[in-house]
Amino acid sequence: MTQKSDPAELLVKSSNLNHTGCWEFTKNSVSWKVYLQEGKLTYTDCSIQLLTQLQYYLLRQGWKDVVAALKDLPKSDFETKVNPDNNPFPPSFYEHAIVWLLNQKHLDNSQFIQLIEDLTQDALQSCLWIMDGSFVWHEGQSVPSWIKAQVGTSLSLDILDLVDFLEKRLGKWQKCASKLNSPHQRPYFMDYRDIEKPLASGVLSSKVLNELAQIMRRGLSFRQLSLFLHKDELHVAQILSPYIEHKMIHLRNPPSPLDQLPKIPKTKSIEENKNFPPGSVAIKKYKIACIDDSPIILQEIQRFLDRDRFEVTAIDDPVQASSVIFRLEPNLILLDITMPRINGYKLCGLLRSSNIFNETPIIMVTGNTGMIDKARAKLAGATDYFTKPFTKEGLMEIIEKHLK
Repeated sequence: MTQKSDPAELLVKSSNLNHTGCWEFTKNSVSWKVYLQEGKLTYTDCSIQLLTQLQYYLLRQGWKDVVAALKDLPKSDFETKVNPDNNPFPPSFYEHAIVWLLNQKHLDNSQFIQLIEDLTQDALQSCLWIMDGSFVWHEGQSVPSWIKAQVGTSLSLDILDLVDFLEKRLGKWQKCASKLNSPHQRPYFMDYRDIEKPLASGVLSSKVLNELAQIMRRGLSFRQLSLFLHKDELHVAQILSPYIEHKMIHLRNPPSPLDQLPKIPKTKSIEENKNFPPGSVAIKKYKIACIDDSPIILQEIQRFLDRDRFEVTAIDDPVQASSVIFRLEPNLILLDITMPRINGYKLCGLLRSSNIFNETPIIMVTGNTGMIDKARAKLAGATDYFTKPFTKEGLMEIIEKHLK
């Protein structure tokens, strides 16, 4: 019998109850088998098994000689008719290839164990991303026979520790660029002129970006790029995320059949997580950045703006303001004109020089209408201005005007 459930929850329960057997999870046309021996994890496999994926696991360990040996792998071991899912390798491909490598002495026992653990962790990671798959329990199937023949039942991983590690890792994936949903997506530059544009939230020089752009022309995924850069694929995704978010780097979908794997589950927004009464409409929460060297003014703005509707970030150091704003990406900016070290006009012009803030309303704030140079404000890119002191009604009126 199959039904929908959470893989992590089922595995943790099985571990606590010291179960022996195999959970089989299915999502669309892809399946995963998670083998347990007395509550310990022995192996996990996924039905999508590719030569390029096996090469990735081997290269990640630095086993170039083993990868080179794969060119002599007899094709009869994995030849099969192309199935409807466009997977040219059968679900038992890893078994055939790894057993052959062992028999030919290209892999020793310790390498075999390391490879099985790598395969297990990677397959389990994608399995835990299943949001609406089905499952079935096979009692007593604790480990595949080909693994048992090599190491018996000595393979034993702690499910609780591994699930905890993978869920923390998922949290880091979820903080990457919003359009990034798979380590198998393929990043690329559409316009090479973007490489020379400064990006405050980016950490790569234009020289490094140019080198990356040339590598990306090969159509490599984050996973494949990680081998070139000698970094974990998640780290690569984190480094490139600011460039993806600001549309300097674009993403191609994973190639088939890797596009059938579950996407990185996205965290729900504050509004989506609230339990609104039937028929009610979620209120969008706007991010407002306020830059003013006066703590009193900043406190007044925070007091006037409804916390259920606005997330207010007060910035009293104008020199640090730009780095904070680039990270925050607010929906509207309130900017004092007269500040020490850098005035509002200059800071406004700096923000407008980035395409990130092309459409963001920037409201200049002054203590006297006679002090504002309207031509200079317009040249700097200000959207509007208003004067201090101000009332709650006046503040709300100008904010509502530019957030519509």
